[in-house]
Parts: sequence; structure tokens; C-alpha cells
Amino acid sequence: MSEAMAASVPACTENGTAPGLPAFRRLDDMLRPAVESARGRRGAGDTDDARRGPDAGVRCTHRTPGERPSAEGHPDAARWEPPWENIVTVERGWSWLRSCYGLCDFELDVVLLALAPEIDPWYERLYGYLQDDVDRRRPTVGLALDLLTATARERLFARRFFGADAPLLGRRVLRLLPDPCAESAPLPARLLVPDEQIVDVLLDQGCLDRRLTPFCELVTPPPGPVEDEALYRMVRDAWGRLPLRLYLQGPPGAGRRRTAEALAGALAVPLLAVDAEDVVRDAVALELIFREASLQGALLHFDDVESPCTRALADRLSAYDGVVTLSGSRPWAPTAHRPLGVLTVPCVPGDAARRRTTWEEVLAAHGARAAPADLDALAVRFRLGPAQIEDAVLTARTAARLHAEDDPEAAAGSPSRLELFAAARAETGHRLTPLARRVEPSRTVQDLVLPPEPLELLHGLCEWMVHRRRVMDEWGFDRRMSQGKGVSALFAGPPGTGKTMAAEVVAHDVGLDLFKIDLSMVISKYIGETEKNLERVFTAAADTDAILFFDEADALFGKRSDVHDAHDRYANIEVAYLLQRMEEYDGLAILATNMRGHLDDAFTRRLRFVVEFPFPDDAERRRIWDVCIPPEAPRAPDVDLDRLAREFRLSGGSIHNIVLHAAFLAAAGDGRIGMTELLRATRREYLKMGKVEPIPDPGGQGP
Repeated sequence: MSEAMAASVPACTENGTAPGLPAFRRLDDMLRPAVESARGRRGAGDTDDARRGPDAGVRCTHRTPGERPSAEGHPDAARWEPPWENIVTVERGWSWLRSCYGLCDFELDVVLLALAPEIDPWYERLYGYLQDDVDRRRPTVGLALDLLTATARERLFARRFFGADAPLLGRRVLRLLPDPCAESAPLPARLLVPDEQIVDVLLDQGCLDRRLTPFCELVTPPPGPVEDEALYRMVRDAWGRLPLRLYLQGPPGAGRRRTAEALAGALAVPLLAVDAEDVVRDAVALELIFREASLQGALLHFDDVESPCTRALADRLSAYDGVVTLSGSRPWAPTAHRPLGVLTVPCVPGDAARRRTTWEEVLAAHGARAAPADLDALAVRFRLGPAQIEDAVLTARTAARLHAEDDPEAAAGSPSRLELFAAARAETGHRLTPLARRVEPSRTVQDLVLPPEPLELLHGLCEWMVHRRRVMDEWGFDRRMSQGKGVSALFAGPPGTGKTMAAEVVAHDVGLDLFKIDLSMVISKYIGETEKNLERVFTAAADTDAILFFDEADALFGKRSDVHDAHDRYANIEVAYLLQRMEEYDGLAILATNMRGHLDDAFTRRLRFVVEFPFPDDAERRRIWDVCIPPEAPRAPDVDLDRLAREFRLSGGSIHNIVLHAAFLAAAGDGRIGMTELLRATRREYLKMGKVEPIPDPGGQGP
């Protein structure tokens, strides 16, 4: 750096934009004597190409360790203008930094030195000049000690401000970077770099830290009332005065995030919402998050927190003196290593009346409407939160626009009942997908051929599901029952008698999803694993109104036996655990079995409905044959349903297989389903079951 350039340094800093800030006027006052001293030492031999001045070696040789190269002209820190007492009164960022971390004037001056290159690149060239190295564009610890201390004693004392547990480094206000030319350089050679978050607040940027954007969101909720007035008063009284930690517990969509937003809106502060999954174990990210909440004056909210919380999160919660809300589905488990005093606040989707009001308001807000009966059915059958209801309405409106050409009502902007129910079902059951298979309930009661008694029981089961919320919530039966609030049913009968079809009919009639539990994912030969898998099923189903269908349930729920060995004891434990979970489950679970007699009496007593599916008689078989052949399928005149029902004693499942097989035979033949195709398909069904053939092959072509 040339003499002319060095001479122009003070003038440029004084006339530039930076001195408009009081802190940078103080920085220029601090740097001016150091520049004059460096200019006097170098003399005329300094050149632009020189990496160091020509007298650098001489200066280092005659220098006492810890002594400044020249103390001449070094002012007392108290006389640098303006003093920090004046700066913090006019600049919010510096005031926050000082009060939050308790920094002294020396530490504030170090931060100011590190901050300067972030606002004016001229300081990079100036620091290179002062450090005798044009490549050192960031201030070093050594430069800070040179500028801010006058004696060896002061220099040694000041080193403690750069300790790992000191506020500057321990609270990540600054970072120390190694010298690019010497990674193992001593402390004075380390570069001082301010944290990005600190830079933003000191320059009054006011935006969310860029490193937090992947998992954080800063929102400003509109002001409004909070439904729970007592909760709001507690948060209001604690705000800015004492720490408060709340855990909003409830299933997804129960309004946990909305409750946090309502609290922030009522307090007239922003909400810093954090997706806790990716950060609860990252101590560095948590430090930035809690500091961002303090900088923004925001209510901090962690969504989907696993309980118990991690040690890193517990440590930061215990050190934070503000209000924090956390949310999750499971009950909060206190941590053993940190007393946090977390208060659980239940969040529930609300009763049917409130859900109906929400459906009506959201539909009206989007320019749509629904029939009162449809609103009642939606509110009763789907326990959705406000956010889920709004999403369902948007989905239903999109589906309505898709079908607008065929449906004048949809063209007017109002979804149909079918579209609303489909959108509501899509909001639930996602956690069950890895454990079960969603069955589209396409069968209706017209497809079901049963005697009057089981049909009446199925009708009663549907009525329980339709009116359950009214009886439990509005009529107060829910308060009288500590468990067993759900509906459980047993479908028992020989294979192929319509148990699975009946489950589809029930799901179709009440408008709920049907999930068939994959038993291969549940049953385990290892002790204790079956219970864990059952717990996963019922926990995943707890936040949805879907119907759980356990086919071949006797494999799980067999008769409890006498204990002869450890395997018998653990098998009985599995059954006992299932009985407990069945009573706790607030929904419909259907169990299908081929062997009613193998079920435990205590287990059967806890079931709401037991529906027997008998083997069909001649009249019922004829109806099944007729129902299985669709009206649009070409049927030959020679089809004799009476003969088929009388001569072949088959279940409904076998008859369905025969009709389908005959249809493919007809498609490959003359194009009509006749007795020849039906008899050939019947013979093949008997051969498949390993039974004696009742008839010869009508076509004489073998199977």
C-alpha cells in the first residue's frame, strides 16, 4: 500500500457512508491514530507491491513480547467518540447485543472491528495495511489486541475475552477462522468474523437468518381473540417477565399451530415456527433459533417435538427466559437431566357442533356451500381440525371444477357431497399407510346377500357410527365412560360368505375409509414384537376415523390357553394387550374370523357387535349368482340360475370367482355368458378347491 493511499484512509472513512452510523464514527476514531503510527514507521520505502513494509523485520527484532509497536498517539478507550453509552441509546442492535450477552466496551469494540468489512470494503484494504499483509482483509485477534490494549499486562488480560466459553465465542457472536497460510497459527493470528445473524441485527436488516429458512418460518399473525382466555392471560402475564414453556398436545390437524398463531396475534408479536424434526439434536442450529426469537421479539414455536425431548433442546429451553410453545401427538415426558416445568395444553379437533361451524364458515369463505345434512354428516364422521377442513374444502372445490361440465352445481362453485366426503377422507389415514392397505369401499348393500338378522345387525352398526358423536358428545355419555368409547365388531363365518364385502358396505354407507391391516406386518415370532406392532397400528389410527379391518383375526386373537411354558404365557399376554387396546381405541375395528369357537369369551364380551355370516342356502345362492353377473354383461338365454344354486353348494366368494372366469371364457368364445361357460368355470373352481368334480367337463377340453 502506497504512502498516498495510506494518507487517504482517514479521509475516505470520514467522508464515506459508514461514518453516518455512530458506531463507525467510533471505529474511525479508534483507527486514525493506528494509521498515523503505521505511516510514520514505514516512511518512504513502502510500496504497493510490498507484502510487508521494509522495516518489518527490524521492528519484530527489537519488539518486547506483548508490547505495541508504537503507543504514541494511542488514546484512552474512554475518550473515543462517541462512547458506547451514547451508541446503545440510539442503535437498537448494539443495545440488544450489549444487554443480551452482557458485553463490555472492549468486547463491543472487537465486534465493531469484525463488522466493518461487512458494510464497507474499504476497511478490508485498511486492515491489510495495518497488518502488513494485503491478503489479510479481515481483522485478526492480534490487530484487535494492538488497537485496544496499550501494555503487555492489558494484552494478556484481554486474551480471556477470546476463550471458548467467553460470550464472544461461546454464544457464537464471532467466529475465529485460521490463517489461510498457517492453519496451526497461534491465537493472535486467527481471523475475526462476525456471525451472519449478528451482522443482520447490527445493520438493522430485520429478516430471518438465511441459515434458518430450510426449517423455520417467521410469520406475523393477524390480531384476534384466543379461544382459551385463561391460556392467553397466562402467556400475556409471562411475556417479557419470566420463562414459560407450554406443550400443545393433540393429533395433527387439531389446531396446535393455529393456537400458537392465535397467541402471537393476541400479543401483537411475530411467530417463529420451527420444524423440530431436523434441528432438535443440532446444538448450533438451536442456538441460532433461540437467538433469532430474541432478536425478532417473536413467540417461539416448535412443531412435532418428540417426547421426551433431546438433551440439546432441553439445555436451550432451560437457558431461555422467554415464552416457548411446543407441540406433539404423544404425552409430554419430563426430562431427567433438566427441570423444565413444561405445562401440557390439550388440543382437540373440537366437538361436532364446532366442526360443523368450521365447515360452514370455510365453505362460505371460498364461495361455496353445502346442504345442512351434508354439513352434519361431515362434522360427525370426520374429526378434522380447522386446517384440515380448509384443505379438504380446497381439494373438493378443485374436484368440483374438474367436473363442472357435467354438474351444474359444481359449476356454481359448490362441491357435491361425494366430493366433500372424498376430500375429507383424504385428510386422514396417512400414518396407517405403511401398516395397512387402503380399500376403496365400492360395494353397496345391494351387493350383499344375507339373511335378515345379520343384515339388521349391519344396519345397526352403521347407525352407531353415524350417531356416535351425537350420543357421546351432545348427550354426555362420553363423560360416563372412561374407556370402550369406540365401536368393535366381529364378523364370523365360513370363508367366502361375505365378511370382507360387508366391511366395504359399512365403510361405503358411513363414508369412511377402510384399511385392511396387513397381518404380515403385525404378527412376529419374537416375544414382545407383536404387541409393539399392534401399538403402532392403533397409535397411527388414533388421529383418523378410518375403519380398521383385521381379516383372519383368529391368527391374532385366539383363545387364551392354560400356561404350560413361556410361549403360552406370552401368547396370553398378547391377547390381554389386544383387549386393552381395543377398549381404548376410539373408532371402528372389524375383526373377521372363520372359527368363531376359537375366540376367547372375555374377548367376545367386549365386542359391540357380533355378526354371523352363515353359509348361503339355495335361495340365497340364486340371488348371489344373479348379483354377480352385472346387468351390462351379455347373458345367454340358457343360463339356469335355479339349477346352479341347487346343484352346486358354493359360497359367495366361489360363485364370484366362477362368474368372472366364465366371463373370460365367453369373451374368448361367442361373446355371451351361457351355461357351457358357467359349468366349465364351476368345474375348474371345484378342481382348484381339491373337491370331487360334480360334473364332467361340458366342453370336453379339460381344465
